[in-house]
Amino acid sequence: MSIREIPLTNTTWSPGEYLQQPGGEYTHVTISYDITGQRYKIDDHLDQVVSEDSSLQKIACVNTTVYWQAIFGDIGDSEHQLLEKSKRQLKALLVKLFVDNASLSGETVTAYCMVGNIRAFAYELDA
Repeated sequence: MSIREIPLTNTTWSPGEYLQQPGGEYTHVTISYDITGQRYKIDDHLDQVVSEDSSLQKIACVNTTVYWQAIFGDIGDSEHQLLEKSKRQLKALLVKLFVDNASLSGETVTAYCMVGNIRAFAYELDA
């Protein structure tokens, strides 16, 4: 299993722009994803994880979006600290959501993640 960050271009908008959000506050996260090939194993695993975690919600009308609410960083964190902590938390969640170590699917998941007013991230995972 590996996870790779996908650089986001910002020629017409600023996906990496820090808006005014301090650390230590609840943040809304929208995760849109695409799964290559046979998605049933990943969908089954994702449904199980979401059903066990009240901070997660799968958006049924879209079927490729997960909503998450979490606290990122700590009050007083610098932008760099907030960014690094956000990346760490987000990567851990993506692995939890899409990788079932007991039954790897062999598929690839691409996820675009908008973390509140902090910034956008994109990742590719081997699931």
